[in-house]
Amino acid sequence: MHQEAGAAAKRKDYATAARLYEQILKLDPSLHEVQSNLGMMYYLDRKLPRAVIVFQKVLESNPRLFVPRLFLGICLLEQDRAAQALPHLERAVKGKPLDTPARRHLARAFHVLGRDDEALSQLMKLKELEPADSETLYLLGRVHLKLSLEAYESLKRQDPENYRVYQLLGENYEIQGLNGPALANYRKALERNPRAPGISVKIGDLLMAAGETAAALEAYRRETETNPASALGHYKLGNALLDQGRAAEACGILKNAVELDEAAVNTRVAYGRCLLEQNRVQEAISQLKRAVELDAKSAPAYFQLARAHQLAGETAAAQSAMESYERHRVRP
Repeated sequence: MHQEAGAAAKRKDYATAARLYEQILKLDPSLHEVQSNLGMMYYLDRKLPRAVIVFQKVLESNPRLFVPRLFLGICLLEQDRAAQALPHLERAVKGKPLDTPARRHLARAFHVLGRDDEALSQLMKLKELEPADSETLYLLGRVHLKLSLEAYESLKRQDPENYRVYQLLGENYEIQGLNGPALANYRKALERNPRAPGISVKIGDLLMAAGETAAALEAYRRETETNPASALGHYKLGNALLDQGRAAEACGILKNAVELDEAAVNTRVAYGRCLLEQNRVQEAISQLKRAVELDAKSAPAYFQLARAHQLAGETAAAQSAMESYERHRVRP
């Protein structure tokens, strides 16, 4: 009868499998594994109330069993009984911390109960265990969105005209690809706090994407003037000038950016490229070598380093750098 029940379950005939397990239990009600299997058949057949009763009965006899504990929590959660499900799911996770379904259902229970900080904690651990799991990423997005909306509403209630209200709106619009409303809200934020760090950079990025280069340069320059310690502002301004063929103006700004953030690889690459445009080849090589020391997988750094070595007449070094570029570049 065990084999017949297993075969029925394998062909997804859960009702037949359940009936067979019930017959086995009439002969010997103490078989915990069979009771667990019966509960699973009820669960898979979507007979959740019956599954709950069976799993509870199993756990009365042996509270340490993992599968009945987990699926009791899942069944209760799927019946909108999150508060009752929670202690079972917490206990399941405690028993097997690396079990991702247990942790995922625990995160769901916390989210349903409005305990989103705790849900977020579970989801961040899940992301470490399964970085590409679609269900985890979906739940993470939902929780982040809810927390973001709650923070926005709280901020708006406390201080409706605070620049952060408009900055947050701008960021939400930008995430959705609605650049027009994003730009309008960033500008409102800047009106309320002209020295707010980073907002002029965001405005510059949106203007650059819209092809309004002159206005973007003005926004980046404003960031460097109102926030002289902004490494990002200096990088954005210098890089944009470099792309416009204004290397003489860009190099000093990019040098400042490197000094403000010595670990920024993209900034060093841009500075190295700028130095090459001015035929300051050995200085460029020094900056670009430092860039690949900071990030040994930076394809742009290797590409510019290959150019620099080639200009210096160092053919072997140029070939080596180009090989590294080919190894690390992103292919379509």
